[in-house]
Amino acid sequence: MSAGSQLGAVERALAVALAAGRVAIGAGIWLAPRRALPALGFEHVADDDDALTLARIAATRDLVLGAWQASALDDRTRLRRATLAVAGCDAGDALAFAVVARRGSRPGLAAKGLAGALPATLAGAWLAARLASTGN
Repeated sequence: MSAGSQLGAVERALAVALAAGRVAIGAGIWLAPRRALPALGFEHVADDDDALTLARIAATRDLVLGAWQASALDDRTRLRRATLAVAGCDAGDALAFAVVARRGSRPGLAAKGLAGALPATLAGAWLAARLASTGN
């Protein structure tokens, strides 16, 4: 990476945090679903084969996106592309949790989901905007 395109400390820390958090969630759902899923607001999912399969599909998405973002830390353009994809997925997650909130059927799930997805969406959007600039 050329000197003018190096990541600032805040940009790098945020990119690492977003990637690491995503990988941690994905790995947790795959390796310890009975602990990870309730912590995310999904009660009893690990006991339902259909729901657990869907959760692991989403976990795989998180593992791939987190690895993609982490692998792009030394290339501002590649990191921006990965971050835009990650922020888009987080926005979709936030929308899904907003639908749950609107229905009112699972307020705990909606609150936990929105508490994670909204800040991640905003952080990703901010980071992508910063990465679009040529300077730090």
